[in-house]
Amino acid sequence: MTPDPTLRAAIARDARWILRAQLPDGAIATHLDHAAVWPYLANFAAIGLVEAARQTGERRYLEAAWRWLAWYQEHQDARGFVTDYRRSGGAMVSTGDMDSTDAYAGTFLLAVWAALRASGDPARLLPLRPGIGGAVRAIEATQDRDGLTWAKPGWDVKYLMDQAETYAGLRAASELAGATGDGALANRAADDARRLRAGVAALWDPSTGAYDWAKHAGGVRQRTNWRVLYPDALQQVWAVAFGLADPARGAELVARFEAAHPRWDQPTSTALYDKGPRLVGYWAPVGWAFARAGRPDRARAAAGRIRAAAVAADRRWPFTPSDAAQLIVLESAHVELLVP
Repeated sequence: MTPDPTLRAAIARDARWILRAQLPDGAIATHLDHAAVWPYLANFAAIGLVEAARQTGERRYLEAAWRWLAWYQEHQDARGFVTDYRRSGGAMVSTGDMDSTDAYAGTFLLAVWAALRASGDPARLLPLRPGIGGAVRAIEATQDRDGLTWAKPGWDVKYLMDQAETYAGLRAASELAGATGDGALANRAADDARRLRAGVAALWDPSTGAYDWAKHAGGVRQRTNWRVLYPDALQQVWAVAFGLADPARGAELVARFEAAHPRWDQPTSTALYDKGPRLVGYWAPVGWAFARAGRPDRARAAAGRIRAAAVAADRRWPFTPSDAAQLIVLESAHVELLVP
């Protein structure tokens, strides 16, 4: 379904706002102050720009996404890792660290997939072949024997959220590699995705009606407390949003999530986090899960509430270009196209 003119105009406003966070070299900063670049957030920003181009016909949004993807590839190291950057002395300098290596790579691959889908031109992929292969290597660098990925080297926790984004990225990588004629990489990524999905299936806990949301070194697993919005409950709907849960289980998880957190789409409401009560914040991908679970009306209503809160706050932090992009995807009603 194509958004109506009013919604299309709102999507365009969000896309223009994201562009204001983009630097001349293609990097997309965490906010308009251009103080930092977190590639994980920028990958989502690029996905939103691609979807905005699809909805508005404005090709500049798509080209801005391609520029970000080139930046990401240029900043990969030999393992395919990309670090965060922070402004220092007028230049962006690597922090030498990142929040994760699996989810950064997975969301990059999803952004490349989105750009290809919107452009319809496989030739645009050819300059990004090294980056695609590097992202798969980055995922494989921490994929364990159980199929799950550690968050990053030296951080020995396997988070469900990361698994969802990484799984979707591997699915995208298989399609992307196939489009560039790299059958070996396509098969490798597909096999990695199958092993990861099997590893997540083994995390299911019937007693909680949820996946255990983390697995630590030594096999210790973190059970889900549905009362805790983050990280516990949100990890469940992330698995739905990124196509990791099958449809029947996805519908059950979404229903249970809504029963536990009916105000998830009211950013200024208060919810229980692992460290205590705090504002709900912006979680548009939960709406993706509702859309995937066959509840588009609920997803649309959530999009309206999230947008209203962001506009009322003048898009101040903690609203980011990533949040604006995730909202664009939710409002476009094309969530099913996010994951191959």
